Amino acid sequence: MLPLFVDMTAKKVVVFGAGPVGLRKANFFAREAEVVIVARSFIDGLDPKIRMVKADVRAEMEMWIEWADLVVAATDDREINDRIVIEAEKRGRLCNRADGISTFLIPSVVEKDGYVVAISTLGRSPGMAKYLRLKLERELGTRYGLMVCLQEELRELVRERLASSSERERFLWSVLQDEEVWTLLEKEYGRARDVALARLEE
Repeated sequence: MLPLFVDMTAKKVVVFGAGPVGLRKANFFAREAEVVIVARSFIDGLDPKIRMVKADVRAEMEMWIEWADLVVAATDDREINDRIVIEAEKRGRLCNRADGISTFLIPSVVEKDGYVVAISTLGRSPGMAKYLRLKLERELGTRYGLMVCLQEELRELVRERLASSSERERFLWSVLQDEEVWTLLEKEYGRARDVALARLEE
């Protein structure tokens, strides 16, 4: 499997099953996509943007799989999940299932100012993926987001001063390796930028 970041705006996702796993996956996609969740009953905590369809999954699956771009099988019935996967494959839809092999995976995500880190164990250990997410959330401090901002700013500032893309890449990488810049970032962002730009004259 290859990791990708995909713009889900204007995409449609159907989630079958509204237990804790279905809820988590539906809420994940609802941040960008149009999401429908199909189940006999629902637990609290669904994003209000999600459309809830109270129905027997077996009676509704074909219609909603045809409608969707992505399919999530998260019922507590393995046989029903099998049927969802088969119907998704017939229609060429990517399908994530909670209890077996999927054609796409939903990672654990660390979101910080300026960057996102996605973590997956390729389905082998969801607990380890969660452990790594919590560890990174604790250890990735504010300076990393500040460095993203600085790198973005420097890319624009040096575009005309350094003619080739390879020169710009080398300069930006040298800033990433500059301990003085890192030390200054959280204290004096402007000074960190000045020190980085001064390296161009050396």
